[in-house]
Amino acid sequence: MDIGILKRDDFQVWVPFMDAEVLIRYVPVDELREINKKATRVSWDRKHQKTEELDTVEANRLLGRAAVRGWKGITMNGEEFPYSEENCDFLMTRWLEFSRFVNEVCIDIQALMDAERERKAKNSVLTSGQDWTSRV
Repeated sequence: MDIGILKRDDFQVWVPFMDAEVLIRYVPVDELREINKKATRVSWDRKHQKTEELDTVEANRLLGRAAVRGWKGITMNGEEFPYSEENCDFLMTRWLEFSRFVNEVCIDIQALMDAERERKAKNSVLTSGQDWTSRV
């Protein structure tokens, strides 16, 4: 397996999700740790003991912002639901399937590489030099 992709901070792939596609960026382990650190609440009790608690809603929101770069085919009330960081926050905090999908795929380099290979193969079949005028 070629791991050269791990050196890239911008490795992203369109990945099928239900009837839509989501542009997912690979999130490396060190970035995941930073996200969890930012989403961890620290408090002190009366005995000056430190407690830390992961805010899972905030962690999901931050991961969505790090991983999701766009989408196609997601609608709301029959209208295209445009990508924005705020709309991504909405989906990551309100739609369990979307959040689960992003959480699983953005850290799975093999799944992203497979999706990229499949997309390239699909595109090469569509642009393989066939005579398109005969189909018209």
